[in-house]
Amino acid sequence: MPAMSRYPFPSQPAGWFGLALSDELPAGEVITREAFGQEIVLFRDEAGNARALDPFCPHLGAHLGHGGTVVGDSIKCPFHGFQFNGQGKCVAIGTSGKIPPRAELRSWEVREVDGIVIVWHHPTGEPPSFEIPSYHQEGWTDLMWHTWGRLKAHPQETSENSVDLAHFKHVHGYEDVAIVKPIEIDDATLRISYSMKRDLSSLGMVGQFVESVFNVRVHGLGYSVVEVDVATFNTETRTYVICTPLNDDEVILRGGATMKKMANEQMTEQISKLVFDGFVADVEQDFAIWENKAYLTRPVLSEGDGPIGAYRKYCRQFYPQQDAAE
Repeated sequence: MPAMSRYPFPSQPAGWFGLALSDELPAGEVITREAFGQEIVLFRDEAGNARALDPFCPHLGAHLGHGGTVVGDSIKCPFHGFQFNGQGKCVAIGTSGKIPPRAELRSWEVREVDGIVIVWHHPTGEPPSFEIPSYHQEGWTDLMWHTWGRLKAHPQETSENSVDLAHFKHVHGYEDVAIVKPIEIDDATLRISYSMKRDLSSLGMVGQFVESVFNVRVHGLGYSVVEVDVATFNTETRTYVICTPLNDDEVILRGGATMKKMANEQMTEQISKLVFDGFVADVEQDFAIWENKAYLTRPVLSEGDGPIGAYRKYCRQFYPQQDAAE
C-alpha cells in the first residue's frame, strides 16, 4: 500500500521552478534534470537560447539527454538523427521522406533570470500567468550559488519560512523581530518587510549586534528573493531561494547571494563571502525541521508567529486542482 503524502495539497504546484544555473548550460550543451516526477532535457541552441523538452524521442524512444547533440536551434536524437527545435517540433529526420506529422515533443516554457534557468509548470498545462522579474543590477557582485539536493520537503513549506517570524529567533538566533511593512499580496507576488538584530559574538564581537531590515518578495512557491539592508555595516545584500519539486516527496533547493559593491573592492569581496557563507549556514539550519515536521492544516498559532494564515491563503492560487490547506 503506497505511503500517504505528508501534505494535504498537491506536491507539484503551478509556477516557475529552477532547473539549472545558467553557467551549467553553456552553448551547445545538453543536460538532463529531474523535476515534477519526470526528467527534462535542457539544451542551449547556437543562438544562446535555453530550451527544455521532454526526453524521449517519439520515433523509437531514445533519450535525448544521453548522446543528443545541438544542431543550430535544434537538438538531434543520437539514435536515428531526428531533430527537434525549442518548441518540440521535428524539423528534420535522419532518412529520406516526409517528417511524420506526430513527430513532436512536449516543450516547456523557459526563462533565464539572474543566472538561473527556470521553467513553467502547471498541473493542467495552462500557459504562464505571471513572470519573474530580474533583480540583478549593475553595481552588484556576481551571484554566488549553492545547491542542496533531495530534501524531504515541499515548496510551500520552504517558502513559508519567509513569513514565519517566530522561527528566526529559535532557529537562527535573531532578536527583536518586528514587522516594518505588513504583508501585501499582489496576484502572484507576496511582499513583507521586517527588522531584526543578531548577536555578533560568533565573529568575536561580544556584546555587539548587527541590525538589518529584510524586504521579502515571494514569486510563487518556487522563487523567493530577500533584499537585506544592514544598517550596522551600511551594506545591501540580496539572497535567492529557488525550490523545485523533484517528485512527490523531495525537492532540490538552490540558494544565491549577491551584495551591492562598496568603494573598497577588497572589502566588498571579503564581506560578500561572509554574507554568502552566513546565508548558506542559515538555510541549512532549517533542514532537519523541514524533513521531519508534520504539516498541520489548523495550527495553533500565537500572536508573534507572523502572517502565516495570510501566506497559506496566498498559496491556494498555485493549486488549480485543489485548494491549499488553511
